[in-house]
Amino acid sequence: MRTTAYIPARPKYGLADIVGLLFREFWIMLLVFLVVLAVGTAAVMTIRKTYVASASVYAGVGQEYAYEPRVGPVTDRATQPPSLTEIAQNEAAILGSREVKLRAVRALGLEAFRKPGKPAVGSVEKQEGDAIKFIDDGLAIGTAPMSPVISLSFESDDAEKSADVLNALIEAYREYRREVFQDNTGAAIEAQRRTFEDELAQVDANYEQFLQSNQIGDFAATKTAAAATYQSVLTDRMMTQAQLEQTAARLRTLEQQQRSTPAEVTLQQDLNVSAQDQIRTLRAERAQLLSRYLPDAQPVRDIDARIAEQEALVRGGGTVGAKEVRIGPNTVWTELENNRINAAADRDALADRLATLDTQLATLRARQADLTRLESENAVLAGNRDVLTATIREFQQRGAQRRADNELVRQGADNVKVLSSASAPTRGSSLKLPLLALVILFAGFTALCVGLLRVVTRKGFVTPASVGRTLDLPVLAVTPVKA
Repeated sequence: MRTTAYIPARPKYGLADIVGLLFREFWIMLLVFLVVLAVGTAAVMTIRKTYVASASVYAGVGQEYAYEPRVGPVTDRATQPPSLTEIAQNEAAILGSREVKLRAVRALGLEAFRKPGKPAVGSVEKQEGDAIKFIDDGLAIGTAPMSPVISLSFESDDAEKSADVLNALIEAYREYRREVFQDNTGAAIEAQRRTFEDELAQVDANYEQFLQSNQIGDFAATKTAAAATYQSVLTDRMMTQAQLEQTAARLRTLEQQQRSTPAEVTLQQDLNVSAQDQIRTLRAERAQLLSRYLPDAQPVRDIDARIAEQEALVRGGGTVGAKEVRIGPNTVWTELENNRINAAADRDALADRLATLDTQLATLRARQADLTRLESENAVLAGNRDVLTATIREFQQRGAQRRADNELVRQGADNVKVLSSASAPTRGSSLKLPLLALVILFAGFTALCVGLLRVVTRKGFVTPASVGRTLDLPVLAVTPVKA
């Protein structure tokens, strides 16, 4: 008895086998191709033309992108503005924000986004969300490197709607960015300025009390005046001391000269000249005697003897002397006494002046020491006043600048300019031809897949080559299949 074993095996096909089998499934593949093509064509034919509206916006470097610290000088901490590319990207992000789209929807109204003849469905929030989604689907925002120009485009099936939506987006963007970049710190700056003014009033009161309690008008001027006065008094003291020593030396010299000078001197002295008178008298008498006597007469010789005696007395000095002397005060001594008295008075005056100057110097030293001791406290109080004053002035200036800047921004003075507004496009574009080509390709691919599926799922051996290839046996003959 013969035993038969069944081994399951999938037929192995070659390229020629697959092509031949696909031809066997031609009608089924054709049917699938036509069905898919008909469905795809019907769907493509429902697509309407779309209209693309374009616009461009210039977004350059403006004050919005310049960093300004809230407190402190601007020039000290200002930084470099961002590049044109970064600014354009930031503005594009603002333009594509949901808030801008929502404002554009509300500006146009929900009716502009409904299909004609179709009633509103759902709540207002849902309708606005659908309108925003409609804008998202058609809006395109583009920027170029190192360019401040932002390109905008919006695509819809209505030319007027495309232009209106894009213009509404641009206006909403300009309005919204003004609110975004508007400085809202004006009220806070004013409140902080008033707080600083209250603090300054208290600091002024404390500083005024400090000055009054220490008898100071202006600390810097008082300290400068005290230093100048001390220097002046010190100079005066040194000069006075020099004058005192000079006067004392002069007084000692006068006293020394006065001690060596007599207080009284001879004013007048009469000399005794009676011997000369007697000689003259005797000679006169001798002359008279010679008129009566001879020279050798006795009277003449007697008188000659007397004349010789008197002359001998005169030559011996015995007959010359002071007859009468008058004594009085010495004028030199008197002048020295007057000079001494004046010098003593000057010395005493200079000594008193020196003592007074020493007292003044001591007072000034004490005052300078007090000012030095109070300098740190004055520096703290004055520094607080200066800082608060400068801060208040800065906040006043900053508040005025903020108000002016906000007003300018509200009036449209910004760095964004609309280069070209959107206008209704005159030509529309349609994707029917590309989509039809895709539908044909898809229908052919679907039909091919169906044919291959039938070839793979077919049972049994269809061709002799598949039998030999699958069973690894030679095929010797082929017989037709019985009816």
